[in-house]
Amino acid sequence: MPKGPKLVKKDWEQDKVYLIQFPRTGCIPSPSPYSLKLETWLRMAGIEYENVSNEFKHMSNRGQQPFIELNGEQVSDTSIIIDTLATKVQGRELNELSTKDKSIERAFYTLIEHHLNWMGVYSRSQTFKWIGTDAGYGKSFSGIKAFFLKKVVVPRFERKLKAKCAGQWIGTLTNEEKISELKKDINAIFYTPQFTGEIKKYIETTTPNLIAYLNRIKERFWPDWDEIGQTLRMDTKWKQ
Repeated sequence: MPKGPKLVKKDWEQDKVYLIQFPRTGCIPSPSPYSLKLETWLRMAGIEYENVSNEFKHMSNRGQQPFIELNGEQVSDTSIIIDTLATKVQGRELNELSTKDKSIERAFYTLIEHHLNWMGVYSRSQTFKWIGTDAGYGKSFSGIKAFFLKKVVVPRFERKLKAKCAGQWIGTLTNEEKISELKKDINAIFYTPQFTGEIKKYIETTTPNLIAYLNRIKERFWPDWDEIGQTLRMDTKWKQ
């Protein structure tokens, strides 16, 4: 019988969700949009969880992060994690939608995960140097480790993202075409994971409701946002 993946949290508690993800950064709780998506969902769904740092080395059996460990088992891929938790634990009521609403949800999911997301990946591939500053992991490393982060890890990651984009539909577009596609997505769903000055201005003038919505999400579910950036702690208390 094949063995399961090696657990990061060995002294786990029954029915407790352990969220394994990258350490915190200075300007945002996680540099990974997938981690931010999943942790926000856990908070919105009212699911109790414990953050566990992957220490830059622990990845899922799919080679992904974040992932969760639940009752001694690993579950990876954020969409599969959400589906799993929505049917097994406290978040199950979020899965009780009409057929029409499920169809709309699936359409928006596909638009975000499989189209708009690649705009964010492309943007990240152009420069990821901020990750080596205090806004990223600059406070966590010093000396040779900081040098290695800036001179080796960041350029390697940028090349990896560029290679991914080159293998997708986005790799065939001109810069003007990329901006046009991104604007279409914004008009459709009022969301974008990362934006240039032109896109930022477009959002501010065209979709102010997007800004208001994101501010409401941040205020309600991330009251510890500033504390995280200052302390880099993964165990901040967000519930008042």
